[in-house]
Amino acid sequence: MAAANAAPWGRIVVARRGASLVGRSVVDSAGVEIGYVASEEPEFLVLGEGSVGRLRLGRRFIEHVADRIVLRGAASEVFAGLNVVDAQGEFVGVIRDTVEAEDTLDSFIVEDEQGEMVTVLLEDVRSIGEWMELRVVGDALYKRG
Repeated sequence: MAAANAAPWGRIVVARRGASLVGRSVVDSAGVEIGYVASEEPEFLVLGEGSVGRLRLGRRFIEHVADRIVLRGAASEVFAGLNVVDAQGEFVGVIRDTVEAEDTLDSFIVEDEQGEMVTVLLEDVRSIGEWMELRVVGDALYKRG
C-alpha cells in the first residue's frame, strides 16, 4: 500500500536543470579567484565568502563550468569598459583595470568623469551585470586614505 502523501507514480521527484553551482569557486581565465557561489538566481550567481561579502555576478560573464566556474577572459579584460554607478544610481565612471592580490581579485580601477583614477574595492561592489553597481555612494570612494 502506498503512503498517503506519495505521488500517484509512487514517489515525489524534484527536477533541476543540472548540478548546483553553490560552493564552487569563480575564477577568471588566468585563475584569479573572484569568490565562491553562495546562491543562484536566473541571471546572476550570488558570490559570498572572503573579501567579496555578497556580490551578484551576471551569468553572461561565464565561459564554462567544471570543478570551478571560469569567466570568459581575464577579469581586467572582461570587466573593462563597464559603467559604474553608486548606491544612489549616480554615474561614477568606467572600469579601466583590476588589481589582484595573491591570485585573488581585490579591486577595480575606475576612471571618473574628470579623468581621475579611483580604486573601488571588491567589497564595495553590489553587482556586476550590464554595469557595475556599488553599495557605497560615489563620494565615499574619494574619502579613503
